[in-house]
Amino acid sequence: MMRFKKIALAVILNTAVVLLEVWFAHTAGSLSLLSDALHNLQDVLALVISLTALYLSRRKPTETSTYGYARAEAFGAFLGALMLVFSVLYVGYEAVKSLITGGSDVIGVYVLGVGGVAFVVNGISAYVLHGDRNLSVRSAYLHLLGDAAFSLAVLVGGMVMMITGWSAVDSILTLLFAPFLLKDGLSLLLKSARVLMEFAPEGYSSHVVSDLISGVEGVKDVHDVHVWALSSDEPFVSAHVVLRGEVDAEELSRVLADVKDRLRGIGVKHITLQIEPEDYECENTCERTYPDGKAH
Repeated sequence: MMRFKKIALAVILNTAVVLLEVWFAHTAGSLSLLSDALHNLQDVLALVISLTALYLSRRKPTETSTYGYARAEAFGAFLGALMLVFSVLYVGYEAVKSLITGGSDVIGVYVLGVGGVAFVVNGISAYVLHGDRNLSVRSAYLHLLGDAAFSLAVLVGGMVMMITGWSAVDSILTLLFAPFLLKDGLSLLLKSARVLMEFAPEGYSSHVVSDLISGVEGVKDVHDVHVWALSSDEPFVSAHVVLRGEVDAEELSRVLADVKDRLRGIGVKHITLQIEPEDYECENTCERTYPDGKAH
């Protein structure tokens, strides 16, 4: 609930900034201020997506949605990151166009004042969300950090325009910030895409899981190993475990407990195991996992 409240606060603050920037952009005749307002508006939408993703991810599983809505986090982060990448490219395009055409005269003091307010509000909002490992919240944090950077560029540009009358400075600063924001946006886009594509989470692999389970006393073979995640902090593991020799109920319980303890030791909470006797003929759908970590 605390996470939800933090994002809700950021939505309220940044919606107020958007309305303020649009009003003063019209009053001052500032294209850069209007561009920053549009960028803030995109971030408000991204925050709303993050809120929706968090709400859906907390809904309980049903008979038909057996995993619940945990993957909504990754979907929200993917959309948010995609919006960030396109917004950075768009603002970069506007900055280049402004440099080529020479821009237009604006009221620098308005740009300075509103840019300062936007910078402070975005900075506060980013600080509130800083450090959260949730992908959706991380997406919102990067958006706000990007907003703060763009607002700072507008602030400095407004100051320079007010003192010197040189209007090209805000475009130059925007182009300096853009590569860093683009790098962060693409990184988050790839991470959320990995979750949606059911890749193994960072730090996990079928090879790591197979080695871990194979080290348990009484285990002869491990195959059909799958590692995936529904969100940034929910790794899942399923595997077929072949036991060595004749196994009674007590030995079976010991092996199961040992395997689960080892997997939980590396952060896996959702574990599905199919236990097979040594002479069991696995169906054709089973995949053998070899030491290289590849399924065959």
